[in-house]
Amino acid sequence: MPPIISLVIPVFNEGAMVHDNIGQILRAAEGAGYELELIAVDDGSRDNSAAEIERAAARDPRVRPVFFTRNFGKEAAIHAGLAHAKGDAVVVLDCDLQHPPELIPQMVEFWRKGLCVVDAVKSDRGEEALQDGFFANAFYALFSRFAGLDIRNHSDFKLLDREVVDTYLAFPEKHRFFRGLIGWANYPSVQIPFTVAARAGGTSQWSKAKLLRYAIDNLTSFSSVPLKLITYVGAAILALGAVIGFLSLLNWFEGRAIGGFTTVNLLIIVIGGAIMISLGIIGHYLARLYDEIKARPPYLTKPNRKPPQ
Repeated sequence: MPPIISLVIPVFNEGAMVHDNIGQILRAAEGAGYELELIAVDDGSRDNSAAEIERAAARDPRVRPVFFTRNFGKEAAIHAGLAHAKGDAVVVLDCDLQHPPELIPQMVEFWRKGLCVVDAVKSDRGEEALQDGFFANAFYALFSRFAGLDIRNHSDFKLLDREVVDTYLAFPEKHRFFRGLIGWANYPSVQIPFTVAARAGGTSQWSKAKLLRYAIDNLTSFSSVPLKLITYVGAAILALGAVIGFLSLLNWFEGRAIGGFTTVNLLIIVIGGAIMISLGIIGHYLARLYDEIKARPPYLTKPNRKPPQ
């Protein structure tokens, strides 16, 4: 049986363009010279994305739809796509064409040479707002510092060998960071640069709040450094308290009264703020443990059930 290349595209509220873009992605991937399948995972879209995916599947049998019961997030959609993929190699890419599908034949060629992972890395972030580029670089710098993994300018646009896919699916955690886990696994890989293209219609579904939550979740899923920082914060506050206490005793011995409640208020504000921040960090990690212990599935798909006759 000839090798199969699977294409996985997460979809969320992309109804205006997903049908045409699926066709364009398949046409570009045909240059690899292998049999293709495309798994389009609808992540609980609220528009007509599901209907457009079904229309694409009706026109091309290589399209295999997967529909979530609700929005579970992009990481869950990638997970589901990999779980449903049957290919000897799997390419994950966005459906908005910001990941240029013309690179797929080149990625497959590297795979044929024996590489397990082909990473498409952003050489030019395209028309990105200055503040977005700043926050992205800040996240990558923190992630490298905390987790010890350099994934600067990496993307979800990757080709994975079947062995890598099976390993990824065997990981026990429910909440995943695709880029981080593939980088952590450290399979033989190669990087190819690409320029982020303009979106082929529609607007990004990522708000600033969603991106911030996504960044925090990914940082804490790969590093316990924030928990350890609490110790250093406590030590710094203890040192500050010792200095203030020493100065207060010195003034008392010299017979000079400390005017007002400035010192007391300062101590209360600093210590109270540090305690609340520390409790927030601990609470975040406890919430992650709670979610993992519940062991709920990372996504649910709609049943493919026909009504009784």
